[in-house]
Amino acid sequence: MRLPANLQYLYKSMTPRYPKWQPGDPTHRIFFPQFWMRIVRPEENRPLRHNVVRFECHIEMTKNDIKQYLEKLYKIETLDITTIIKQGKENRHPVSSEIIDPDPDRKFAYVFLKNETFTYPDIWRGQKPSDEFVKDERRMQTANEKQKATNLYRPGLSTWFR
Repeated sequence: MRLPANLQYLYKSMTPRYPKWQPGDPTHRIFFPQFWMRIVRPEENRPLRHNVVRFECHIEMTKNDIKQYLEKLYKIETLDITTIIKQGKENRHPVSSEIIDPDPDRKFAYVFLKNETFTYPDIWRGQKPSDEFVKDERRMQTANEKQKATNLYRPGLSTWFR
């Protein structure tokens, strides 16, 4: 089965530009913009309080967008929102030390809930991954490392031709 060439994840696609408002114009309404948010567990060495939730959100979302997104879609009352943009990792070529393919920047929002508490769900419920899953994961990791090693000295060639 062939997929369209322009198929990409929602977080990689650009959002449509919001039209500029001029005095006398009617208000523009976007009912469901192409913004996205997902809950992310806090870092292990930085636990959060019970009324704080960490989200990864679209890079163009403002604090007001995040607040309206949560209040209008999910009816969650927010007290305060803090946003942080983390710079993506710069992948360097091992020989020439040029930046090959930098990872995109990521935006995180720490949402303080007003009258609610939040606990992150335990998806695995104490279960450990099976031995087959661990073996497959190791096998895939070694295959990826081997593929990177074969393409080490081809800095100008795009990945499509390799």
